[in-house]
Parts: sequence; structure tokens; C-alpha cells
Amino acid sequence: MSFAFVITELNPGGAERCLVNLAIHMKMRGHGVRVISLAPRPLAGKDELVEKLNAHNIVPDYLGLTRWHQFLPARRRLRALLDTANPSVVQSFLFHANILTAKASKNAPWKLVAGLRVSDPRRFRHWMMRYQRDKFAHTICVSLDVESFASSRLGFDPDSLTVIPNGVDFDHIDHCQPATAGQMGLSSEHPWLAYVGRLDHQKGVELITQNASEILNALPEHHILIAGEGPQEETLKRQIASQGLQNRVHFLGYRSDAVSIIKSSDLLLFPSRWEGMPNTVMEAMAIGRPVVACPADGIQTLLQHAPIQIAARAKWISRLIELQNSPSLLTDLGESNRNVIQNQYRLSQMIDRYEVVYEYLLSGDA
Repeated sequence: MSFAFVITELNPGGAERCLVNLAIHMKMRGHGVRVISLAPRPLAGKDELVEKLNAHNIVPDYLGLTRWHQFLPARRRLRALLDTANPSVVQSFLFHANILTAKASKNAPWKLVAGLRVSDPRRFRHWMMRYQRDKFAHTICVSLDVESFASSRLGFDPDSLTVIPNGVDFDHIDHCQPATAGQMGLSSEHPWLAYVGRLDHQKGVELITQNASEILNALPEHHILIAGEGPQEETLKRQIASQGLQNRVHFLGYRSDAVSIIKSSDLLLFPSRWEGMPNTVMEAMAIGRPVVACPADGIQTLLQHAPIQIAARAKWISRLIELQNSPSLLTDLGESNRNVIQNQYRLSQMIDRYEVVYEYLLSGDA
């Protein structure tokens, strides 16, 4: 078999890591692989996934899209790349790649598979996906919640949907060392609470920053680490400054060593409003760290063995403080979290499931 994997961009993120791991392992299994990014090549310092592909002799193609007006004209360039690659299956990831790849695949010989990663609340995107849904031979959803969303809100045929959760690379997890204060640009060691992710509305980070005083008054030895960047960064920093907490809440910017930061922390803070199946939560669980999350899609599935780690936004702060003040409970939660990932969400399991879907689509029985 041969595959073309198309994604909106290759900056580090959950969907992007999934695609890169899938491309690499499919090539290792003897399949032909092509990777295409709609966006330009990531900037230096954020190109770790590109370097990972290059290390396995996979050199991505870039359409260089940066503006909406470039989107439809790029359809011809994408179709030309796909015609040259002549894949058996084209797998797209994320909204923009799903839409453009569907438009570029009219009367194409390959099987087109969509990748749905999140129950996106934006209605315009619902309409766009409904309009293109018949172009997809199959759709892979990252969680049961996303599968339900695809069926009920987007109108996809349930028989055309398969749930394949993300997989965690334990070799990578276990070889990472905890980050030190010096490595994070900080002057001294403290007990840490960590948030890792984008700084935007979806991720709900203001739940941490607006309530930082209450959190840190209840936990006087702790500091908060916020690793990531995004459009809300300056607003979040102002919220911390207004409370005079610049010395206890540390904005680290984008970090390529997210696993090491989580390893150095007592637990992961994850107040996201909506998700699919967040890699950051899965990595924290694999490390053996507890999570304090809001009830977003995918979270209930990951943490159903220990739902005490999930709290509505109105109760989130009190739950965080309650857990952090219960050391034995934190230890038990961390151990059970790691066991769940080891048993159900290994990277090899994810790759196997994708390969089974592709083989089925090409068998003639689909």
C-alpha cells in the first residue's frame, strides 16, 4: 500500500504528532508514504516534527498557504502532488486539510479518509464538513465523543466512522528526564503545577490565571508553570500581574520539552472547553501524573477510571486544591493513569488500527 498524509500544518500539536508517527511507522512497515502540509514549513525551533520525518527519509511537501484567499487556488497544486504520488489511500487531518483534500479528490482513484479530531462548535465548519462528507470513503474519529458528533451534528453515516484513539510512545516518555528550574529559565526549584498547550479560548487557561491567587494562597509552596503561546498570552499575563503573582506564575513560552516539564510537576492542569482526545493529557497519564480537567470531549473516556480528576468549571479550583492536598491520592491516581495508557493507548495499537482500516478499504469489501 501507499499513503499520502495531508495536514493543515506541521507545527507541534496533537494531530500533527499523530500524523508524523503514523507516517513513520507505515514507512517502517514497508508502505509508500508522502506527507503534505497546507501551511509553510514551521520556523526553526518549532520544526521538531519535520526533523523527525526527515530522520526517516520522509521530506514533506508544503503548499505555503497563509491566507484564506489562497485556499481554493491551492486545490490544483494539491491535486498535482497527489496525482504524482499516486497513493492507494489519502488520509487528511484537521478541518482545513479535510476540506481542501476533499475538493482536490474529485473523481480521484484513491480512497479518501477524513480525520476528525475534535467536536468543533463552530457552525460554519459544520456546514463545510457536511457539504464535503460524501467525498470521504471513511472517517476516523479520535474518540467516541467525536464519533457521536460526526454522526449527529455532521450527518456522517455511522457505518463510515471508526474510532481510533491517539497512541502514546512510551520509549519517548520513559527516556525524558524531568526539567530543572535552570532548564526552564527559572532561578529556584519549587513544587510545580503545570499547564501545557495553546493560550487561546478553547483551552480555557484563564480559569488558571484569573484564580491564581486563590490557588496559590491555598498551596503556599507551589508555583504554576504555563508552557505555550497563543492569542491570549498578553491578556493572561496581565491577569497575573494584576494579582502581583509574576514571581509564582511563570510563562515559559513555546517549549519542545513538554514531557519533561510535566515530569517535573505534581500534576497537569487542563481546563480546556472542548477537545477530541488530548495528547497532553495522555502524556501526563503515561508519565504517572494526575490531571485536573474540565469535562471536555475525550476527557471522560480517558479519565473514566478516576473521574475525580474531572470537575465543572465552577468547582475546578476547589477540586484542584483538594487533590493537591491529598498526596496519597495523587500517587494512586498517577499509578492508575499510567496503567490505563499502558493497557489501552500504546502507539503500536494506534498504528495497527489505522492499518486495519486501510486494508479493509482496499479489500473490495468496503
